[in-house]
Amino acid sequence: MNFNRSKKQLLLIAIASAGLLFAGCQKKVEVAPQEKPAEVVQEVQPVVETVAKPSSNAVYFAFDQSDLDAAARATLDANAAWLNANGAVNATVEGNCDERGSREYNLALGQRRADSVRDFLISRGVAAERIDTVSFGEERPACQDTGEACWAQNRRGDIVTR
Repeated sequence: MNFNRSKKQLLLIAIASAGLLFAGCQKKVEVAPQEKPAEVVQEVQPVVETVAKPSSNAVYFAFDQSDLDAAARATLDANAAWLNANGAVNATVEGNCDERGSREYNLALGQRRADSVRDFLISRGVAAERIDTVSFGEERPACQDTGEACWAQNRRGDIVTR
């Protein structure tokens, strides 16, 4: 009986050894050497602030005047900032008048108004060669009624971009 028991123990030891032997002999898998990852070069783009296009491109003048008031200067500051941020854009300043006065007088006054707007834009850094002027005098009214409320809408300088 002892012999059977020893035989069984020996058989168990042999089976366990064979199991351990096969478990330790895994197939060796060759792994290709890792290539060095390509360096990623990222260009740093300068931060460019965008300037919104102004909501108004018109400035208004008092009767028989070509001087800019505070509201006109504020509107023109916004337009100058936008033009400076958009260097490929050119502009034409159109001078306009109400119907009072002769045609010749209104053409001259419209030109003074257009020049006033142009000079202000240039003083804010817009290149002079990017701004043209034209006077339409009383020929292009925004309002065709009569009376001060209507005439005030026609005494203007319009900035038209192109």
